[in-house]
Amino acid sequence: MIKYFHWFIVLFVFLACIPTIGSSALFDWDEVNFAECAREMIVSKDYFNVTINFQAFWEKPPLFIWMQALSMLIFGVNEFAARFPNVIAAVFTLLALYRFGKEFFGEKFGIAWSALYACSILPFMYFNSGIIDPWFNYFIFCGIIQFYKGSLQQSTKNFAWAGLFIGLAILTKGPVGLILIGGAFAVYFVINRFKDFPAIKNIIVFLMTTLMIGSLWFVLLIASGHKEIIQEFITYQVRLFQTQDAGHGGPLYYHWLILLFGVFPASFFLIGYLRNKEIKRTSLDIIMHGMLWFTLILFSIVKTKIVHYSSFCYFPITYFGARFVIQQWENGFKTNKRIHYFILSFLILLALIFGVLGYLVGHTQLIIDNIEVKDPFAVQAMKETYKWSLLQLIPFVLLIATIILSFNYLKKDFYMKYFLSLGTGLIISLVSINSFVVPKIEDISQGAAIDFYKRHQHEDAYFTTLGFKSYAHLFYGNVKPGNEKTQNEQELATGTLLKPAYFVVKIQQKDEFLNNYPELKQIGAKGGFVFLKRSTNIVCSGQ
Repeated sequence: MIKYFHWFIVLFVFLACIPTIGSSALFDWDEVNFAECAREMIVSKDYFNVTINFQAFWEKPPLFIWMQALSMLIFGVNEFAARFPNVIAAVFTLLALYRFGKEFFGEKFGIAWSALYACSILPFMYFNSGIIDPWFNYFIFCGIIQFYKGSLQQSTKNFAWAGLFIGLAILTKGPVGLILIGGAFAVYFVINRFKDFPAIKNIIVFLMTTLMIGSLWFVLLIASGHKEIIQEFITYQVRLFQTQDAGHGGPLYYHWLILLFGVFPASFFLIGYLRNKEIKRTSLDIIMHGMLWFTLILFSIVKTKIVHYSSFCYFPITYFGARFVIQQWENGFKTNKRIHYFILSFLILLALIFGVLGYLVGHTQLIIDNIEVKDPFAVQAMKETYKWSLLQLIPFVLLIATIILSFNYLKKDFYMKYFLSLGTGLIISLVSINSFVVPKIEDISQGAAIDFYKRHQHEDAYFTTLGFKSYAHLFYGNVKPGNEKTQNEQELATGTLLKPAYFVVKIQQKDEFLNNYPELKQIGAKGGFVFLKRSTNIVCSGQ
């Protein structure tokens, strides 16, 4: 199998991701946001300017949105197409981990690194999503590896490759890509006392290549007469660092907890690495420390706290985890089993969470009856009747089987079988979560609104939300150019209308908006959402 491991990675990714990526609607905000930008590119046939509701959108550069647009041109405008680019990102990422791991530490390490990344919870889940970060992180990672190799060999070619990848990262999400590589190598060169510091010509090659690729979008904006978007983009990036954006705040330790539990089991193996003094530290270890701690500290300081902001840490965490696993492998697994018992203990907790979650998605009334839920929207959403079957308990059953099997192998010192059962069981359990539980969560949290938009998407009408931010009405309402009026809530609710307007409001704000806008009429309510309509108020001549 080792000889064909590249093809095994491709087969694994397609089998693990393809069947489930279209099984649930896109989640507000990020997934729907980027997918809507791609849809609007196709509708407007303008692939140079990124828009949302056909108005200039400056929050993200266009590379990932171009990928989604291409996918939609092939597969149609749907959830599968929006998430498919990250399936390709999974293939590229795991192949890169295998290749670089093999190059630095041998075949075993390459396999261990890619396998550990694939079976850790958040890395796997993000490969099944429609967000930017899997590609963004891949580009930065490849850029750092190429820069590291260039520093060791003083190879101009490697610095050019590094510039290419970082430039692509900037085109994907913005200048934070350059910040992350700069921070990682600042730590590396300081700790390494500036050994292997690049020659000036190589730094120039790297920066010039990065500038050429990374500035492409800005050049296109200037050429098309949209210089103002550049200023808005820069202002937005600064605001993310200085303020809590969109209500996404959190404590200083937010990302520490996310990484500890979200990158399980790799994060637990990282603890084993940090405690194990027998593992020989290398210069690559220093780079990985720079990547991990600079990124973690940076986004702990940043006011906006979103789970995927620290997702670049998945690379060093899985790297250190793989270093620990390989050290055990090469030493005949003669080690204290304590870390593995911690892993199995957490698996028991995870299995219970999966079991409770799998049961409650079909029995939400139990939550209302036993827990005081103060959010009227959540209460109303959970009062709906949701179809439930034993399939929702499959993730729980699979994890319990994994725990029993893995514990049995660990107890008998069959370590290879232990690692294989642990990794395989986790992956199959995560696939089953995506198949049977995530669609139910999506249905509870936003399904009623999505169904409403789909039901009316063929009408020539306005769609908007009141009192909360969303992009779902644009994507699932199939909004066309000319509906930019929906940006102005008051005009849409009180001004002149040539076509009907539909409004979606959460139940706790229904009375407020009906009082503010008496021309709105309630036409339905479901899942915590209330649906309002305002009819046209222009009578055509001759009628």
